[in-house]
Amino acid sequence: MSNISVEFGPRNETLLNRTGPLPCPTITPAEWMATQLPTLAFGTAITSTQLFNLLIFALWRNKEPYILLHVSLAVASLLAGVAVVTAVPLRYAPYTAVNIFLNLSFGVCLLIYANTAAILTNFAISVDRWMSVEFPIKYRTSITHRKTLLVGSLLIFGGSLIMTIPGFILFWKDMNYARCTGLRTFSPKGVVFTIWEALKGPIFFPLLFMSQLRILMIAVGQRLLRVRRRRTAVQVVPAGNAPAQEILRIVWSSFLGSMAVVFCTLISHVPNYFMSIVPNHASATIRRFGVYLTLVQHCVSPVIYLLFWPPYRQAVSRLFGQLRAAVTPEPSLETGSTRKRHSLAAKTSALDRKRTSGVRAARA
Repeated sequence: MSNISVEFGPRNETLLNRTGPLPCPTITPAEWMATQLPTLAFGTAITSTQLFNLLIFALWRNKEPYILLHVSLAVASLLAGVAVVTAVPLRYAPYTAVNIFLNLSFGVCLLIYANTAAILTNFAISVDRWMSVEFPIKYRTSITHRKTLLVGSLLIFGGSLIMTIPGFILFWKDMNYARCTGLRTFSPKGVVFTIWEALKGPIFFPLLFMSQLRILMIAVGQRLLRVRRRRTAVQVVPAGNAPAQEILRIVWSSFLGSMAVVFCTLISHVPNYFMSIVPNHASATIRRFGVYLTLVQHCVSPVIYLLFWPPYRQAVSRLFGQLRAAVTPEPSLETGSTRKRHSLAAKTSALDRKRTSGVRAARA
């Protein structure tokens, strides 16, 4: 994310000038609503939704290998949420060298790293789904959980470190944290920065678009072939092709949610990168909107999963069922056995009364 400018609002501190310290302007309710409320809202939404995602993935039974890529995406988004939500307490910390370092590390570096990891994860998801529909049988029989975990841990998070740390070292001097406003800025210039900026994000956007376009082309071709077969004659699938048909069904039932996540990433990032090309032609409000738009991708995934993935809905239903059982526990076994003993005693007492009345009637 280039030309980062995240405004967090004025703070009640002092500003030094040539004549001495001057008080910082007091923040108004309108300024707080415009600058601090979105930070708090996005940070809370991202961390809560991604923790929920990780919990649901833990409850997901019989996970396919591609689910581990979505787990990696949840971890990357959670890091972005941590970067955003920590800005709330840090902005009120004293203006010291340590707090300046923490503000820049969390508010700029960690956010850039999380966005880079999210883009790489979306690229891995896109490639995985493309290979699943291009070579469904061969790819599905060769991919394993171990291979997917290796991609998630080394290529995504390790690759993000390799891509971002050199830029942090080279351009650390271009990161600034305003004392009164809490404004974090990162606007380096030059050819080296342009290359670094392209390598950690925009270079993957055309590849994402092409892979999604190829998936759509295959989907349209499959649909047309199905319609053509219906018009000609009903074909019976041979018994030997039943496993292949099952693999195709599983692949096509899972790719819609992944495609929606990738498209959401493209929509979130492309406007901000476009504004970074012409920064002087966009107002501060529009630039702030572009930064906030990049955070949308980190909190909408649960909605996409609920819409397109039945196993995700089943895991959510299982979670709420367990919570309902914990809140409203069933009667204990001891209570049930006590009720049975009372019922048996009552029946015995009634039977004894009948026998006693019968004996008395016989004597009479």
